[in-house]
Amino acid sequence: MSDPETPTQPLIGAASHETAINVGAPAQSGRSSRAYKVAGLTLLACVLIVGQAMTAYFLLSQKSDIQSLEDQNKKIQTQMTKGSSVSVPMKMHVPMNAMVSTHHLSPPTSDPPATSCQLESAGVKLVQVPGFRPACDERGLYKAQQCYMGHCWCVNTATGEQIPGSELQGEAKCNLPLLRGSMSKVMTLPDVDA
Repeated sequence: MSDPETPTQPLIGAASHETAINVGAPAQSGRSSRAYKVAGLTLLACVLIVGQAMTAYFLLSQKSDIQSLEDQNKKIQTQMTKGSSVSVPMKMHVPMNAMVSTHHLSPPTSDPPATSCQLESAGVKLVQVPGFRPACDERGLYKAQQCYMGHCWCVNTATGEQIPGSELQGEAKCNLPLLRGSMSKVMTLPDVDA
């Protein structure tokens, strides 16, 4: 059985020991490599076509999800362009003492400026003894007796200056006049009607 394209003799019934077997002529090697190239390109084209078909299938199956995402994006963009018309509630931290009751609001009045005693008592103004906060009366003046860490002393109610010799452990007697030498030094202010 011989191949019509290859001029070889059959192996069976050969006349001599010198039977020639044609393994492949140089002309046939060119044909087979060209066949491999054509098969490879065909396979590559098929893979590309199948990939595009799969991509189209997945896009079409996800079309409703893509459409809803596009709609949400448009809504967000319109809200962003409106600017401050859309308000987002904010959480604010307000101390309880800053809250104002609404049932007894009065029209704003011009309050007198805070006194030195009130500023020192609030910690706004520094005092000579760290940690000490003076006691003030309803008018904002210093109370005659000031106490700190078990010691009490008398002060000038207008300036808060300590009256020399008035410091005692426990309560001081600030209502009594203090005698200094031969002179009596009493610091009082007349009552002012509020």
